[in-house]
Amino acid sequence: MRCKICNSSNVKEEYNGLIRDGGLGRYTKKNVSMYRCADCGVIWHEKIYKADEYYQTDTYRNSLEGTIKESDFYKLHDKESLAKLTYTGTEIYRDSVVADIGCGCGAFLDYVNGVAKKVVAIEPAEFYREVLNRKGFYTYSYAREAKDRFANNVDVVTSFDVIEHVESPQDFLLDVYELLKVGGRAFIGTPTETPIMRSLLGKMYDMKLLFSTQHIWIFSKESLRMMADKVGFLPQNIKFKYYQRYGIGNMLGWLKFQEPKKDIQNDFITKTLDDVWKRESEKQELADYIVLEIEK
Repeated sequence: MRCKICNSSNVKEEYNGLIRDGGLGRYTKKNVSMYRCADCGVIWHEKIYKADEYYQTDTYRNSLEGTIKESDFYKLHDKESLAKLTYTGTEIYRDSVVADIGCGCGAFLDYVNGVAKKVVAIEPAEFYREVLNRKGFYTYSYAREAKDRFANNVDVVTSFDVIEHVESPQDFLLDVYELLKVGGRAFIGTPTETPIMRSLLGKMYDMKLLFSTQHIWIFSKESLRMMADKVGFLPQNIKFKYYQRYGIGNMLGWLKFQEPKKDIQNDFITKTLDDVWKRESEKQELADYIVLEIEK
């Protein structure tokens, strides 16, 4: 077997067992093999779902969130918009052409729309594209379709929690490159392969959270860098930032209950302690989320 990112033959089975299948607490009925490339660090499994069909229908959202209702989408995802603005900053959006890939109902784009010149909403699910069209966005199923009108014309591309789902992440980044104008910037966020929580919790964390049928890939910094370089981004224009999304109370909850989303609430866990936990995880590149920032 060769690595699908860097073509190295230095590949080993990282894990073989049940993995998460949709929302928390749901698992595959059969063991799944996860492979790891020792050279670029990427982890993957052989594709379980046919990606295009899976994400175009309501199967994915119902499996993950149990609903496809527009109002439920906002309840679940509006709170993520502040974190996304933290990843990107706010000053880049004013009077800009902005494209968000994998935008769902467009909760994040609703906040950007007030200052952007044009908003390009890219979402494979037909039932969400109806919402996006109603909002007046330039709406497409896939980035490759948006290139007919917006190639070399987009100031900012954002995409969070999407690249790990796609069959060909190399082609995904090529689409991003071809959409961007010279000087345009993209922010691609995805869970990492080396969170401190994984090293402390081991296979329990792998099975119950990190490894998922819906996440074909878990990227390392090196694998993301390699792909960005291959599609044409200059090395000096490829940057990374790490973010620890879950606090120390979440980590302690894992240890006590051996389950995700069982955060410990205690007066001992002050904001100062929580901030130290998050900042040290980020500083040492052991945080659970990484954002690839690239400029054309």
